[in-house]
Amino acid sequence: MILAGLLRGLHLLMEVILSIPFIKKIASAALGSIDSVLSQWLPGGKREGDEYLPLNPKRSDSKPGSFSINLHTGKWSDFATDDKGLDLVSLVAYLEGETQLKAAKRLGAFLGIESEPANPQKPARSDSKQSGNSKPSAEQKELNGGKNPGGDDDGWQCVMPIPDKAPRPPVAHPKHGKPSKRYPYHDKDGRINFYHDRFDKPKGEKKQFSPLTLWEKNSKLEWRFKAPGGLRPLYGLPSLQQFPDADCWFVEGEKAEEALQKLLPDHPILCWQGGSQAVDKSDYTPLAGRDCAIFPDNDLAGKKAANDLVKQLKAAGARSVRMLDIDHLAFNPEWIGEGSNRKPDLVKPPLVDEQIKDGGSSRMPDLVKGEPLAIGDDAADLVARGWQAEHFTLLLKREDILISPGSKETKPGNKPDEQQSETVQRGFELFDDGLYFLEPTKDGLRRRKVSARLEVLALARDADSREWGTLVRFSDPDNKVKQLVIPARSFNGEGLEASGRLLSEGLTIAPKARQLVIEYLQTQTPEKRARTTNRSGWHGVNDDLVFVLQDGSIGQSDDEWLFSDNRPDSNLFRQRGTLKQWREHVAALCVGNSRLTFAVSIAFAEPLLHLIEMESGGFHYRSRSSDGKTTALFMAGSVCGSPEYLQRWRSTDNGLESTALSHCDAILTLDEIKQMEARIVGESAYMLANGSAKVRANQNGGSRTTAKWRLLFLSSGELSLSQHMAEAGKKAPAGAELRMADIPADAGCGMGCFENLHGFEDGDKFAIALGLAVKKYYGTAFPAFIEQVLKNRESLRGSLADARLRFEKSTLTNAASGQARRVAARFALAGAAGELATDWGITGWRPGESMQAAITCFKAWLQAFGGEGSREDRAMVEQVRYFLESHGEARFTDIERTVVDDNHTPRTMNKAGFRVKNAEGNLEYYCYPEVFKAEICKGFDSKAVARLLINLGYMKGDGKHLQPKKDLPGEGRKRVFHVLPTIWGDEND
Repeated sequence: MILAGLLRGLHLLMEVILSIPFIKKIASAALGSIDSVLSQWLPGGKREGDEYLPLNPKRSDSKPGSFSINLHTGKWSDFATDDKGLDLVSLVAYLEGETQLKAAKRLGAFLGIESEPANPQKPARSDSKQSGNSKPSAEQKELNGGKNPGGDDDGWQCVMPIPDKAPRPPVAHPKHGKPSKRYPYHDKDGRINFYHDRFDKPKGEKKQFSPLTLWEKNSKLEWRFKAPGGLRPLYGLPSLQQFPDADCWFVEGEKAEEALQKLLPDHPILCWQGGSQAVDKSDYTPLAGRDCAIFPDNDLAGKKAANDLVKQLKAAGARSVRMLDIDHLAFNPEWIGEGSNRKPDLVKPPLVDEQIKDGGSSRMPDLVKGEPLAIGDDAADLVARGWQAEHFTLLLKREDILISPGSKETKPGNKPDEQQSETVQRGFELFDDGLYFLEPTKDGLRRRKVSARLEVLALARDADSREWGTLVRFSDPDNKVKQLVIPARSFNGEGLEASGRLLSEGLTIAPKARQLVIEYLQTQTPEKRARTTNRSGWHGVNDDLVFVLQDGSIGQSDDEWLFSDNRPDSNLFRQRGTLKQWREHVAALCVGNSRLTFAVSIAFAEPLLHLIEMESGGFHYRSRSSDGKTTALFMAGSVCGSPEYLQRWRSTDNGLESTALSHCDAILTLDEIKQMEARIVGESAYMLANGSAKVRANQNGGSRTTAKWRLLFLSSGELSLSQHMAEAGKKAPAGAELRMADIPADAGCGMGCFENLHGFEDGDKFAIALGLAVKKYYGTAFPAFIEQVLKNRESLRGSLADARLRFEKSTLTNAASGQARRVAARFALAGAAGELATDWGITGWRPGESMQAAITCFKAWLQAFGGEGSREDRAMVEQVRYFLESHGEARFTDIERTVVDDNHTPRTMNKAGFRVKNAEGNLEYYCYPEVFKAEICKGFDSKAVARLLINLGYMKGDGKHLQPKKDLPGEGRKRVFHVLPTIWGDEND
């Protein structure tokens, strides 16, 4: 027993040792798909910078923060229990209560990676043995008609032809919807055997097909979207009896059959069901004794299918089989003559227009082919080029147009042509149903499926021609088309990061085929180029100007622009409903509500910043709780996206920078300013308004490229910026308050933000109605506005400048400070943008509604700001007044009370200067220069304060001497700052 125990322990130890490389491999792959892994095992967590903060399901955890996973390394720890690990394998082992090896196997299965580590005691079988013993896939079962091809399927039998008592077939597929075309497959007598449905998809998605057959069990009939059992009847069988002596033509697909029928109206035209991979699944016995011709599709898959068809027809007893040589279809179809003399002609244009000299004698150049068929073209493309039956009949009279299969094979000593060399060399083939790998073997050409269809569209790079990658497109198992860039750096090592990204996005990769997918991607050299950016908004210049969104771009450019972001589900610009519905159910409720109208207008103003080169900035709605501030932010966000478009102030610096980049040239809505720490909120507001991130060092000690953006943001909170900063003992600089204009959200009608409830009983019910509206209709107004901006951008600069002048004229006087005009320009832009959206039929508002809302909100800001004067000037005067009010008696000695007898003179501690009553009985102050500079003007330039006070008449002095000389008791004649009583004259200056 002891020996048995030792052997078991040794076996376990060997298993652990052998599994270490496997575990490391899975951990590396999981890190490349960390978003998918975390969504599977720890959904609903929050991102803060480089950390993911979920709730820990292993304990009673109600608040995120103590359980953290690093998004770059996979390291994790729970500070509440001190549990920790170094990678995602250990995380899954912790969550599942499994060993590291079992956790690695579970992760490998999730990622589609070989789930067994190397084990010398159990050698893997060869591919040939595995393929020989493998069970058919679900896809193969469906193509074969179910579990038991050609026979019983749980008692259900496929019924062909369809009897008269059969129920009506369904009009739509449960997944693909109503077919764009339904093709009936008849028997030779014209009775329908089954249907084949075609589903055309929007651009970017591949078309779909599905057979529709009738099945019977216990006298019960039922339609199913599946292939018929056994060998399938051909399409076009009745034409065999209609044209008993004519050659029988075969094409791939019903669409091509319809086209060739136009070119050969007196011939039987047939095709098989299932595409290029299903040639052997149809019944060709009706072709026994007939002469057959094949029109192959012009690609490798089409030519392979044609060769397979030749074998099937010969096996079925066809008298002869020939193939159309599509390499000789490069003719231009034309007509010669008029009236009864009109006849068809096929023209080959000359290679050059000049004569070619050969051996001293001149001759006309040889005629060459016209435009050849493109890859994938078929008979339908000939018809699209203008071919008619007469042209095709003329073509068939050529001796070299129909060839016997195998006549173009390479003979010993002959040089193979380019196409033939491609078919025998190691490489890849891309078909509708997937990516295939080809390699020569001793038994011939071996083809095996690598993955679902994976198209390489372009090579991508950023605006600085760095960060290269490969743009690919594929469909996930839900048939959702994915288009993404695989970074070139992800091919490092074994390329697990690249394959992990594809797997996490839903690409189906065959077992042991990951390295082939990586090889395929690295060997493709597409000519097309694309640009990537992690910043939304305007890119390019002049005619190449485009607006980049997370899911595409608006505008025309030589390069395709793509938004690249590492965050999962990062698309903010979602859409629901129509523009008309948004206009009627959302924008219409803004009418008569200045705060709502202005908020929506800001969303339209944001993309105009770039065109007029205006600085970034923000607005802040301030009022008590439940006054409708957040509702206003939802309304503004509905221009661009769903309610999830709303962001929160609660963020780190890195997080806020990333958010700003993804909202560049599109409104950023930030709710509840108090969620950000008071000590950094001022810096964050500055950062957003200044349009650039912090300067950081790279790994070499130099500076990283600084992120930049253009931004109009709309914030909300119960406190203003200055009030929130005051809680941390900080004073908000005037510049910060100008960059984020504080607007009282209360419109003054006793209903919070609202002034017009549009028939609702109270503000609460109106807010609920607004919330429901923005959940149903959103995201359609913004792209419509961008399209209009692109059409009208040449005239916008002038019209916006005029709108700004009119706005300032109606709101400011000639004495207005530069600060007031600077903020007024931002309000004017929002008002003008709303008017543009109205002119372009986007909002449905009456003309002037947006500009009036902007004026109302600006006046509210101006009143809260303290008037149209300079905030910094007022702050300087207020600080001097405050010092004199606080220390006037304690730190300034009355000159009248100063006597020669020092023993009885009152002592002034920490003396700041003298004060004296003038003839009118008002106090004047003589301030010591150093006290004035260090204390009275603390935080300001003392010279700027002195000049301001002199200009306002609050202090004596002139341009040369800011400090006049005064005779001071016991101190002689000294220079002082002489503050006059007029400093108290007008508290509003």
